[in-house]
This record gives sequence, structure tokens and C-alpha cells, in this order.
Amino acid sequence: MAEWYTREEAETDPEFGQIPEKRPPEQLLEEGIVIIDKPFGPTSPQVTTWIKEELGLKKAGHFGTLDPNATGVLPIGFNSATRINNALAKAHKEYIFEAKLDEEKTEEELIEILQKFKGTNKQVPPEKSAVKREERKREVYEIEFLEKQGENFLGRVKCESGFYVRVLIEQIGEKLDAEAEMVELRRTRQGDITEDETATIQDLVDAYHFYNEGEEEKLREILHPIEKGIQHLKKIAIKDSAVNAVANGADLGASGISRFQDEISEGETVAITTLKGELVALAEAEMNSEKLYDAEGTAATLLSVHMDPETYPKRWKQ
Repeated sequence: MAEWYTREEAETDPEFGQIPEKRPPEQLLEEGIVIIDKPFGPTSPQVTTWIKEELGLKKAGHFGTLDPNATGVLPIGFNSATRINNALAKAHKEYIFEAKLDEEKTEEELIEILQKFKGTNKQVPPEKSAVKREERKREVYEIEFLEKQGENFLGRVKCESGFYVRVLIEQIGEKLDAEAEMVELRRTRQGDITEDETATIQDLVDAYHFYNEGEEEKLREILHPIEKGIQHLKKIAIKDSAVNAVANGADLGASGISRFQDEISEGETVAITTLKGELVALAEAEMNSEKLYDAEGTAATLLSVHMDPETYPKRWKQ
């Protein structure tokens, strides 16, 4: 977990804004997300459309596509929350995969081969992918052998967004001088979101029906505020007096900062939040964490605004 540093002590007025976790279900349905455990079979757009129709949403969008035959973590945003797509869809992913070889290999061989893929990998997207089929580089941060049974084996990989596990399995086969095919694929993590936080489509539909009957507890357990989708980003918390200006589209000046997290790099996408933890905007850092501590000038240039400008008053004085 990232460490926080204080540039200037500040307090937040409870009359303005709201701690994200305390938002009512009706607000979460307007600007929240749900983390679906995608079932085997349907496409990611099909799952998203079902949920949009069942909940009567104007708009819904998934963050990071899963193949029809893949299962696991599929975050879906409601209405205005869909605007964090670039930030969450591009977060690193973790998968558990099962592969089948046309001949049995030893555990030692599999361990040795898998470790060769840690680091930068060159891949050409598979024919059925929606992106242009040209070679590109993607990082593998962690990869490990889990277990084997006959010609089948399980592995885990933590990788950069846009990495194709199906292609990885084919490449593993090539290095083993064997034919290899994917049997099963499950996404277990996206950014800081894990499979333990998922709900099934039926869980969500049932909870929504209870909500319409006056029982909101189950829906509150399943829905998450928009901030859940950007928790993997480094954060800069600003003073109440700076919120209105940023929410109106002004770039963040360093004097408006109260606290910030360590290891922020120049050019990195960061989340600008209130002292209550509310997402105000996504921005590109113009200073690293060391400079944020005492430098003056523009600290971050805005990429997108996510807070209603009327949430905090203009030039509110502490």
C-alpha cells in the first residue's frame, strides 16, 4: 500500500461532499461500478447489455474485455462511471490458466520454460481479436507453475494490459517443441480488484429486485463507488478550497495540495481526490512525489473531470 505524505495540513467540511462508501444505492446506480464474475460462454458486451437492461440503466460499459470462454473479474461501470474506462481497462491483470500439451512434460521443464517469459514479451494478437494484428511488446511481471496432471498444467501470470494468455500458451508450446492449447482461463485480478470481490449476474439481479421492494442491504454489498475503479492509481488529495476549481476544469496547482502518495512519477496518470476520498479528476502528474512536497506551479494537468462542480462551493475558505 502506498505511503501518504503531507504537504499542508487541512480539514474537510462535512457539509460538502460525501465519503464514497456512504453513498446511497440510487447514487451508486447512477455513478458506481459492479464487479461481475463473468460466466463461461457469453461475450463481455453481452454481459454488460444484460445488466444494463435488468437494472434499467441509460448506459453501462465494461472495463477490459474477457473472451467468451474466459471467466472471472469483469468490472462494469454505470452511466457516468463508464468514463474511467481508460484508467481501469489499462490496469495490470492476473490470470490463472489451464493448458494442454500434446505430450506430457515434467514439472521441472514447465517451471523452467515459464520463467523465460518473465519480462518483456513480443506478441501478435490472435486472429479473433478486435485489435490490429501486428507485433507488440507487453510486460509479464510475475509467472509461475501451479500444478500438472498428465498433459495438462495450471499456471498463474500477472501481466500488462493487452497481453494475450492464449498467445502465451502457444509460445510455451513452441519452446517445449509441443502443441499447446488453452483449456481454461480465469481473470483473478484487475488493478487492485480481486475475484473475492466479484458477484454473479444473478446476485446482482436478485439484489436489485430486493432494492425495488425496499430492502437495499444486498445491493449496497454488491455495488461500489466509482473510486473502487481507480484504487490502483496513485492519488493526490486536495484541500476543499481547491475542489471547485479543479471540478470546473482547472489544472491542479501545487498550492491546492494537502496530501499525496509516494512514488508518483512525472507523466503518470494520477487520481485527484478530496480529503474525503472522492474522485474529482484524473490527471497527468507534472511533478514527481519529491517535487510535490514543496515545489510551486502546476502539479498535474487534467485528463478528465468526474465531480459535479457544484459539490463544493467556489473558493471556500478554511
